[in-house]
Amino acid sequence: MFALTSESLLASLTLLLFLLTATGLTVGGVLLWQHYRPSGSSGPALPFKPNDPFSAQRITQTFVAALPALTRELNLEVATATQTEFFERRDHKSILWGLFDLGTNSVQIRAPVTYRYHLRLRDPWRLEVQGHHLIIHAPEVRASLPPALHTDQMDLQTVRGWCREHPEGLTRQLQHDLTPTLSRWAEEEGHLSLVRESARLAVAEFVGRWLEGEGRWRPGGYSSITVRLGGETLPPPTPTRSLFLRT
Repeated sequence: MFALTSESLLASLTLLLFLLTATGLTVGGVLLWQHYRPSGSSGPALPFKPNDPFSAQRITQTFVAALPALTRELNLEVATATQTEFFERRDHKSILWGLFDLGTNSVQIRAPVTYRYHLRLRDPWRLEVQGHHLIIHAPEVRASLPPALHTDQMDLQTVRGWCREHPEGLTRQLQHDLTPTLSRWAEEEGHLSLVRESARLAVAEFVGRWLEGEGRWRPGGYSSITVRLGGETLPPPTPTRSLFLRT
């Protein structure tokens, strides 16, 4: 019989604890490998692919990094719209508490105006992958200010009241207000709604050309693109652009 000293007892317990820990780690590793191993595979498989070029995070990072090479502009022009606008200013005067009417001066201006819209490339972008479908969360559409007023096609008409001076001052006042008025109109929803679909298509074409240049077409690639512009509460009901899906 050998007497166990305190030092030998401590060493034995330490060795036993080491063996139990190693056994537990080995069993746990085997169980994890069996859980994630795909059928027919002889090696372990991860539940995700961190380097998958078609993952949402990967493609978003790659796209944002490529923006400076795609264009040197800070803004991406996505839509234009030209329409004829009508402006009018009237000034009525009377004296003696309205007993004597001096007439009404009026100025009318009719001219075509071109509105331009863009996206800020430095604003946040996000690309989302749903199977063969790519969803682009783009920045909001912004008006490029000021709109272009085609003064060479402007039609100016003035009317002088029967007892009034020529409405030159009224004309200058109206012309002075044209640019701020057009800038305000350009940012209103009524004008934005006219170009939103054109802007959506322009973004889809822009990203689509980038994808083609990146050589990211392969079996199982994208078949369609949907663009969701910033500020939209609901996505568009149908894809913005259909793409060729290689098989």
